[in-house]
Amino acid sequence: MHPEPQALHALLPARALDALYEESARGLDAIGHLSWDETGALHATPAALQILGLRASDTPSVRGLLAMVRRSRQAALMTAWTDAVGMRQRRIEMELPCVLASGVLRHVRTIAVVEYTPLGKVRQVVAALQDVTLAQALSTALTAAEGRLEEAQQMADFGSWEWDFQRNRAIYSAEALRITGMSHGATVSSGLDQAAALIPAEQRDAVIEMFKRAVRDRLPTVRYDYHVADAAGQRRELHGRAKLVYDGGGKLRRMLGTIQDVTELRDYRRQVHSLAFFDPVTALPNRSWLVERLHQALSQGAQGHSAEFGMLMLGLDQFKKVNDSLGHSAGDELLKLVGARLSNSMRETDVVARLTGDTFAILAPEVRQADALARVASKLLQALSAPFDLNGTDVFVTASIGAALYPSDGNSAEALLQHADAALSHAKGRGRNNVQFYSPQLTAQASHRLMLESELRRGVERQELLLHYQPKFDLMTQKLVGAEALMRWCQPQRGMVSPMSFIPLAEETGLIVRMGTWALHEACHAVSSWNRERSNDPLKIAVNLSARQFAEGHNIVEAVQGALAASACEPRWLELEITESLLLDGSEGVRQSLEALAAMGITIAIDDFGTGYSALGYLTRLPVQTLKIDRSFVSELPHNGKSAELVKAIVSVGRSLNMALVAEGVETVEQAEYLKNAGCHLAQGYLFGRPLEMAAFDKLLSS
Repeated sequence: MHPEPQALHALLPARALDALYEESARGLDAIGHLSWDETGALHATPAALQILGLRASDTPSVRGLLAMVRRSRQAALMTAWTDAVGMRQRRIEMELPCVLASGVLRHVRTIAVVEYTPLGKVRQVVAALQDVTLAQALSTALTAAEGRLEEAQQMADFGSWEWDFQRNRAIYSAEALRITGMSHGATVSSGLDQAAALIPAEQRDAVIEMFKRAVRDRLPTVRYDYHVADAAGQRRELHGRAKLVYDGGGKLRRMLGTIQDVTELRDYRRQVHSLAFFDPVTALPNRSWLVERLHQALSQGAQGHSAEFGMLMLGLDQFKKVNDSLGHSAGDELLKLVGARLSNSMRETDVVARLTGDTFAILAPEVRQADALARVASKLLQALSAPFDLNGTDVFVTASIGAALYPSDGNSAEALLQHADAALSHAKGRGRNNVQFYSPQLTAQASHRLMLESELRRGVERQELLLHYQPKFDLMTQKLVGAEALMRWCQPQRGMVSPMSFIPLAEETGLIVRMGTWALHEACHAVSSWNRERSNDPLKIAVNLSARQFAEGHNIVEAVQGALAASACEPRWLELEITESLLLDGSEGVRQSLEALAAMGITIAIDDFGTGYSALGYLTRLPVQTLKIDRSFVSELPHNGKSAELVKAIVSVGRSLNMALVAEGVETVEQAEYLKNAGCHLAQGYLFGRPLEMAAFDKLLSS
């Protein structure tokens, strides 16, 4: 998964955006991303701005990006783009010469993935950018060097040699002697083998045989390659060309030869190949190489050969913690060690590739059955179970694996990779450190989830969210004392969407931060309006907070202060509900934020108390004033003895610490009576009232 800036997250749901990022970055290691939609609004990651020579304060536009393209290429670019969009082409690749504001020419490879509306209009574009200026320079240098080689061969302007059969004499230029390391004055006397005297003895036989075949077949030229060691002992790669001159009877009369040191040329070729097909961190094959091998395997099946094979997608669990705790250099070292361990666990015919981030792929061409592929996956998990030594620190990692088989789980390279990735996501969702096989249901679920994410993001933009307020009553006096604000989503086509569906989605995508801030403002405005006429008997509004709102980069204290100030809400009218899991994280930042909120006069409540991994020590260390008894304990009261004892224990803990107690999900008079007698102060549930819209709650107050 990509950690992307909030600007891009505001445009598409994170999982949808990740899918587009993944698709747009196939074929290159994505460095930066651009995104624009049908409105023309354009967003760019910091890496994309850097590639384009823009500052963080710049506001790029689609028109501005077009203007950066070298003027001579703009018309062709617009024609190619218009044609591709006209054909509703999803994936558009091109390489653009861009002139930066500084005047520097930069070659940028772009892979754009386009989403269309049902009417064929562009809805969304995500483009991955890669600065290929260096690769372009290497390619240009390679082409130029090859051109120089051809010219030099035609003009015999390299190291040169000549062997005259009539005079039985060989002549070598000074440059030929320098390149090959031979001493000055070297000559030969007779025999074809002596014409190859420039070539080291261990390589000479193959070249002589090539010359003999050429003479036998009356060929006019011969090309050959060999290598020598220079004075420093370094390997130098040489390329030779010989022209064979025959007399009228077809007898070889003389040979003219050139010799060139092509070591740098070959290095350029290797660098270009490495940039295209290998991961620079692990030196493993990258996605491009893997896809190439997949196509080879698929072509065997098309030719009638048996082509069943297995594909595994492996993702390291919680790899981000290594980067965060030990640094990115340690993270890179861990990736190298993992790659080496995976490679050592597989056969020579298998392919281990690194795709992106902490994700690896394994192509097992000789595995044809699910049980055999499962054994391979288990072997890999076992291989990773031993600790990794990172600068003297033992680091333990686990992995999740998604498995797919060809052709049953996909009949193309892209489909197989996509389905293995879907299985990997399923494995991570099942608790990590396990293996899951692909099934069509995973694709259906992923598609539904992707659609729901997209609708939710649009719903936030279109203000489709609303709050319902569930009344909260004092059990002793039966008096209304407040309400809990519950988020609801009314989607135009679906109607009311269950919070069980969209709240976890918002948590996963990070959209919950924006939604939570909105809920704070709405709830504070609501309670302020209610309490204008209740100065002596004010209500208190409870709002749920997500752990993400306490995460780094989000200041929950400022968010709450902003909501209070905007609504003229007094802090004592606000109660903030958090979960036990947030407290058990032990974050110093969380503790400081809670103390700052409590110091303002805001009540801090623990929601669903007792359902998590309770560690009661935090109740004395943190400013918690209210415990909420979960509905799962209340639902079986008073008849279930174990539930009754648990409720008594929670009440005892709360009262001993002088905390208020609120019971959730109270639906019967018997439950309410039991809770009151047990010492619980407040209650909410269908017995007292269902969650109500603002207008309906206003009527409840007036009655």
